[in-house]
Amino acid sequence: MGDIDRIWEYIIAVLLAMAGGFAKLLSVKNSRKMKLKRILSELFISGFSGLMVLLFARATGLSGDWVGVVCGMSGWTSPRILDFVTKATAKKIGIDTDGHKDTKE
Repeated sequence: MGDIDRIWEYIIAVLLAMAGGFAKLLSVKNSRKMKLKRILSELFISGFSGLMVLLFARATGLSGDWVGVVCGMSGWTSPRILDFVTKATAKKIGIDTDGHKDTKE
């Protein structure tokens, strides 16, 4: 995959996640009363989530279609998916996130 293709993959993943996050915002009652700051922060968090999920999905070997699905859904479920990625990453590199000493050596 060339550099340009990879950049486009990042952009698409972030946009899919932002679309998922925006859809979640629109589904919330009283969404008309939301302030611009809240909307922008939700979109940023969703975009970040999409990028992290893209990298995670690529590392686990998901197909292109599945990468698109999980990136879009990551925007909808940002906090939960980021918790999942955090735990999976910590496990992969041998960090215990529960505060206990890791006994795996």
